[in-house]
Amino acid sequence: MKMGFKENIRFAFIDEFANEIGKEKAYRMMSNFKCERVPALEYFLTRDYNGRIKPYIVWDDSKNIIVAYFTLITTCMILKPYEKTDPEHTKEKDVEKIISCIELEHFALNDVYLKLVNEDGYSNSGIGNYVFKEYISTVIAVLVSEVNFFYLILHAYNNDKVINAYRNMGFETMEDDAEAVIPTLSDVRALHSDYAGDCKFMFRDVESILTDLD
Repeated sequence: MKMGFKENIRFAFIDEFANEIGKEKAYRMMSNFKCERVPALEYFLTRDYNGRIKPYIVWDDSKNIIVAYFTLITTCMILKPYEKTDPEHTKEKDVEKIISCIELEHFALNDVYLKLVNEDGYSNSGIGNYVFKEYISTVIAVLVSEVNFFYLILHAYNNDKVINAYRNMGFETMEDDAEAVIPTLSDVRALHSDYAGDCKFMFRDVESILTDLD
């Protein structure tokens, strides 16, 4: 696969990004971000961002264009109580259990950048995986060294292409979870993204992310 986008890629928290290149230039670059598949992601940087959930920015320093952005938030999964009639769990308390997680709440690639990469004669098919492994996974590794959590979760736009892209990054859906690694969950969507709606809940255990980084 011929990919020529890696050499000039930079990465920073949005405040550092704006300070480094200047606020006016940063705003122009954010205004040129396009994600036609999911308008909520396209307009987040310029319309919906309010400083509460701060994105990480990945950009091409030579082209002065944003490659992608993502946000991470702390959250949890709530497990339903074990049935009292289940002999294996007769001593379990009949209460909901909580698994601490980090949610990849926003993750979007810039359509404009993807087009430019193609026009330069390179493949853009590996950019999402590259951003996930090089930047998102690296942040997760830092966080898990300081904060106790077990899964990275997300709500994927309910589209086969998008869901399969996340599968290629190691995420699973509840239907994929043949070994029942994740027990039955109670109304996961109500716990997380305000745009979860018809999105597909997906998850990946942190240990597998760390293993891929080794």
